Amino acid sequence: MPDFKGIAKGGWHPKGKDGKSKESWRGDFKGIDQIGGWMGKKKGASGNDDEHISRPLHTLKDPSAFGPPPKNVNYHGGAALPNQITPDTRGWGAPLSKEEIRAKKEAEEEEARLEAEEAAKPKGPPVPYRKDTTGLSTAHLPPPPGRKDGADGRTPPPADKPKPPGLPPRLPPRQNSNSAPTPPPPYTSNTPEPDAHRGILNQGALNRLGAAGVSVPGFGISGAKSKQPLPPPSRSPTESPAPTASPVASSQLNELQSRFSRMSTSSAPKPEAPSQGTTFAQKQAALKTASSFRNDPSSVSLSDARTAASTANNFRERHGEQVKTGWQSANKLNTKYGIADKVGAYGAPANAQTPEPRSLQIDMRDNTSGSPLGGPEGGILGKKKPPPPPPAKKKELMGNGIGKEPLPPPIPLSSKPKPQPSSSHRDQPVNQDLDLDLKSQWFVKGQFPPRTISTKSYTTSSGWSSSGSRKSHWLVAHMRFADLSSTKIRVTWDSSSPEYTVKAEQRHAPPPPMMSRRELEDCRERYSDAIASWSESQMELKVGNGECWTLANEALKAIAATCTSHNQEPCMASQSLVHGHVLYTYIPLQSRQPVPAGGILEAGVARGDVVQILKARFESGNGGWQTAGDPDHTAVVTGVDADGSVRVVEQNVGGKKVVMRGRYDMAEMVSGEVRIFRAVGVSWLGELSAAW
Repeated sequence: MPDFKGIAKGGWHPKGKDGKSKESWRGDFKGIDQIGGWMGKKKGASGNDDEHISRPLHTLKDPSAFGPPPKNVNYHGGAALPNQITPDTRGWGAPLSKEEIRAKKEAEEEEARLEAEEAAKPKGPPVPYRKDTTGLSTAHLPPPPGRKDGADGRTPPPADKPKPPGLPPRLPPRQNSNSAPTPPPPYTSNTPEPDAHRGILNQGALNRLGAAGVSVPGFGISGAKSKQPLPPPSRSPTESPAPTASPVASSQLNELQSRFSRMSTSSAPKPEAPSQGTTFAQKQAALKTASSFRNDPSSVSLSDARTAASTANNFRERHGEQVKTGWQSANKLNTKYGIADKVGAYGAPANAQTPEPRSLQIDMRDNTSGSPLGGPEGGILGKKKPPPPPPAKKKELMGNGIGKEPLPPPIPLSSKPKPQPSSSHRDQPVNQDLDLDLKSQWFVKGQFPPRTISTKSYTTSSGWSSSGSRKSHWLVAHMRFADLSSTKIRVTWDSSSPEYTVKAEQRHAPPPPMMSRRELEDCRERYSDAIASWSESQMELKVGNGECWTLANEALKAIAATCTSHNQEPCMASQSLVHGHVLYTYIPLQSRQPVPAGGILEAGVARGDVVQILKARFESGNGGWQTAGDPDHTAVVTGVDADGSVRVVEQNVGGKKVVMRGRYDMAEMVSGEVRIFRAVGVSWLGELSAAW
């Protein structure tokens, strides 16, 4: 029977088989002793492990008394069985015989030998392409998408451009004429709807608009008129005035005006807008009067001026607020999105500056009392009056000799200095701006120079700056051309929209000035002989890549390095096909006379000068001929004969890319071009700089 008193005091606790209450969850786990035995922690029956006594050490067996561990019978053979004189060769554990062990070793050696021979064999050629015979076809699949930048060699797909919006629906044509249109008859309830508008416009809405004072004769809407509008200048006096409004329309208009007056809460009276606008003929007459006044102010009568001023004032009162509001909205959009800058950059030249928009001021007044044409300055629509004529010249300054003091005698023409022929290229006009091909956006892609500019001598620098979320880029490039003129450009753009924000500036410099004979002689003494000696020292050798141009360029660079080491001015390196100051030019197809006319001897060609030939053909008197320069050929002069022939050292002649000797007689040249240059200092040409 349960102990209710104990349950009430201590609560109910489940009891085990032994009649004792369970103190923890361990009493519910039946296999706790079994698991404890696995872990070496099994409790005895009594549950008291403190009485366990370990085994004494002297009762344990000495480890040295144990025998050796067992041996592998397959490896040690009979020695693995020390207790048997003859090994047991029966059963699964029997040792292998010597023949079996030898055969196994031979099989392993043979397998290793075959693997070594297979690895030592040379690999065959690559297997050609084999058609896929698995039966799976990819012909119906679309090709993979191409890269937008064209890096995979395929043409990028064209961008989908939105279609332009369609034209709005056409409005009915205006009914414009020089004379005022005949007003429609007054509105009555029995007036039938016009045939042209029947079924198209709501006649009830038209009637309500007419009753409210709106007049649109083209749609058959006639409103009440509070006052008669000013007639245009071209109106004939024989035309009858417009009929007055009907009593019904007048009563409705008066009721509408009274309602608006009651709704108004402003105490100060506001100027009312004119109820009737001017016609197109009146506007034309006002513009015609303004044009006549600009051409001849005396041809404008007072009545025409008053009519024009009234028309202008009417336009200002009716539409001035709309024009002002529209202009303010346009200014806000332009300030926010930079529409004017983008449109100007797209349509204007690259170096044009977009002017800031001016605020529109409408000042149309009808001040006919102060001036016959109105306005504070006496002009129509705010035009200023013409400036006064210039003052008359004084009689003393007139060329008639009536002054108090006699005029000085004229200067004789014989004493006037004659203009000297200039020998400087700087007198030539500066080159025009280059076509930079900004539409291709080469500056964004980093592709310089653009395809519209042909030059190999240039230097560039670029960078960017950021202001908030706006990132601006710039690029400066300095280029030199074949005539030694140079151009420096500066391109700026925003990374957000480079095609609309790109701007370019250009600065042009003419070719360097021509040098005098004395200056050319000084350059010959400093550079020419050293250039020829260095070129002769390379005989039967290949200089650089073996090209003819490389021989002259390397000679100039070697002498320049020598001058720099001695703290002297170095000579300029080759600039494309220009190797210094030109001494001699001969183009037979343009002129049979070279420049100078005396030829090689008069030009002062000497040892160390550089010859540049372009598709030339030489024909001797005995019928022989030779060509040079396909398309161009470069050589270094080593001597000049008395007949004008030039001895040279050259490279890449007849397919041999080694330095050898040659000879050219310019008198035998029948086609092509030839120029001879002299090495000069770098200060004559100047260095390319990418600083703006």
